[in-house]
Amino acid sequence: MSNVKKLKRPGHTAEQVFRRLIEAILSGELPSGQPVPESGLAKNWKVGRTPLREAMRRAAESGFIVLRSNYRPVVRRLTAEDVRELYELRRLLELHALERSWGDITPAQIQATLKLAAQARPGKASDWGKRCLELDLALHKLWAAGSSNRWLIRDLEYHYRFLRVLQRWVARDPEALAMSYQEHVGILQAIEARDKAKALALLGDHIATSAKSVERALLRAETHRRPPA
Repeated sequence: MSNVKKLKRPGHTAEQVFRRLIEAILSGELPSGQPVPESGLAKNWKVGRTPLREAMRRAAESGFIVLRSNYRPVVRRLTAEDVRELYELRRLLELHALERSWGDITPAQIQATLKLAAQARPGKASDWGKRCLELDLALHKLWAAGSSNRWLIRDLEYHYRFLRVLQRWVARDPEALAMSYQEHVGILQAIEARDKAKALALLGDHIATSAKSVERALLRAETHRRPPA
């Protein structure tokens, strides 16, 4: 386990450990079909057993780890089919949330999000990648919170916790991140113009593009892991 990247500091929360765990699975640091080396991870990542076990429980709920009675958990790698099903669900939830919240999104909320978009413009700041991810979160929260349906908000928040891991992983590709930024700006401009049909169509297209970006990232990772012939 000495080659596994360590977390930067002790005292991490289960959320941080969860992100690191999923990244390790996606990158192949934790191979599929193999038991999760709990004690080794705790030592190398310098984290406590409690946040690690909570992160593993959440990873199991998301389908990345298989929990077995009286046996160590086993890694299950995300497949292209998993991605398609995940984003199919995301499309249904988000389009419904935007439709439901449409009349309650205020001009002040739109302007505040447009300000974030201006700050996240690619190349404008050295940390523009981080700002793009912050814009992504703010934009999706705009219609999730505005839906006023506590069950829908709960399901979307659970969904986003998982998707944020995938987004940070895909965000390593500057071109994909810049494309995502442009799509977010287009959706936001359609909302500002009060063009509901266009906003819904652009959101659907954005989710489809995001799914393809994740599939490409999975394929690159799989190719990198595959031994030479």
